[in-house]
Order: sequence, then C-alpha cells, then structure tokens
Amino acid sequence: MKRKEIARISLVLLVFGIAMVTCKKEKGTVVLKEADKNSFVPRLNTKYTYSIINDDVNVGTATKWIDGGKDSAGIQVYNLHTNVSAAGGDMALDNGLYVANGKTYTSFNMPDAWYLLVEGLRKIPNVQVVEARAIGFPGYMIVENAMKENSKLTWQVPAKTGQYLKYIQKQSGDNVEIEVLQEIVQNEGTATAVETITVPGGTFVCSKFLYTTAQKQQTNLDGKPMMNATGTETITLWMAHGIGMVKQETKTIFNGNTTNSTIVLNNIKS
Repeated sequence: MKRKEIARISLVLLVFGIAMVTCKKEKGTVVLKEADKNSFVPRLNTKYTYSIINDDVNVGTATKWIDGGKDSAGIQVYNLHTNVSAAGGDMALDNGLYVANGKTYTSFNMPDAWYLLVEGLRKIPNVQVVEARAIGFPGYMIVENAMKENSKLTWQVPAKTGQYLKYIQKQSGDNVEIEVLQEIVQNEGTATAVETITVPGGTFVCSKFLYTTAQKQQTNLDGKPMMNATGTETITLWMAHGIGMVKQETKTIFNGNTTNSTIVLNNIKS
C-alpha cells in the first residue's frame, strides 16, 4: 500500500471516530421523575425521531428517549439513549443529562467508535499500535434554561478535545510510522433569539443558539508532515423545554470544502 493512501485512510478513520460524542451508559434502579419542565431534558416515556439531512439528501434517522438514570449526590441524572441509523449501519449512543442551577448539563466522552477503531488496528497483522489516547474528555455542554435572548451555551472541558494515534505499518523492508492528531475547540454560544418554529414533528417555542467549533487534523509519516487540514463549523441549534433539540443546522468548512447538514424533529411518540 502506498504511503499517501495509508495516510488518507488513517485520517478518514479518525474523523469517523470523533463524529459522535457520547458517554458510557450508566443506568441505576432509581425511580425517575420528570425533570424540571423548564429544562431541556426530554419527557419520560416518549420517543423523539429525527431526520438527518446532508446537502439536501436524507441520509438517515435518529431516535432518542430517556431509558434510565441514577441518583448522584441528590441530583437525578437521566440516561438519554439514541439509536442512529445511517449509511447502511446502526449506532447506539448514550449521554447523561441533569439539571442544576437553572441549567441543563449534557455529558460526553470519547465515542466507543474510537476505541473500536484502536482495537481493530491492534488485530491487523503487521500493525503495531504505539500510542492511542483521548484528549480532553470527559466534558459537559451546559445550556442556560431561561428562554431569553443572550442565554448562554458553554462547555466544561479543557481548551481542546480530540485524539492522538501513533502506529507502525510493518512492510517488507520498509516499515511506516503513522501519526494522526485531531484537535477540536468548542467555542461558547449565545441564544440569538427566542423563536416559534414549525417542523414535521410539530410547532415549538425554542431558544435559538449559535456557536462555532474549530478543528485541526494532521497526519505525519515517519515524523514528517504528510497531510494537514483545518476547518470550522457554525452550528445553529433550536432547543425546546421538555424536548431538547428540535432542529440543528451545521455549516462545515473543511479543507476548503463546504457542506451543510440538518437534523430535524419529525415525530414524537408517547
């Protein structure tokens, strides 16, 4: 395999690994009560289904619901379970949610897909994983519950999140050392408006948040830079009390290319 092709595949795998942020599922035996009605925690015994659209093409669906929780120092933590069906495959995600000090906290960690990628590499003949580590996890996205302009969306994470992978591709007489680094910076956001929006799933009063992220990806072969790419994402997020996300629009500019994606609520079933 040519060295440039090895580098390209490595970068694709790394991007896939960071595509979803989740936390380990922690379900307890606590009897759950509905969260504060003025928070962004979804209602109990209700499923929310979303369409996933990339550049005007419907590419999949996501269904989320609260499927358990636990008591943590007197605070009720909900487990938000999401099933994503896209690109011919399924992925299950879990995030912890809780309400405190007038804010909704959503926990996230390095996605399981990253660890599966690393374990998969370890099983490949002639591949030696030298180092694989997550950067800046776990963390929280924190959203002020107040439905008003200038409410804040902040992050409780280190300055950067991402991952670093270093491995050796053993070839006959010519081993290749590959390093892949991805770093993401999440910038704070603000509610630019309170809007009533209509989507296929209904009509909702929402806080409209706007925030951005920046990311850098670098691949080195034998210690020398081979591929460098940078990008930004501009995310517009409509959040409703008792539901959470109603709609999300993302504009991604990466390595000179622009893509647009939308996640929109299309059904609620109690």
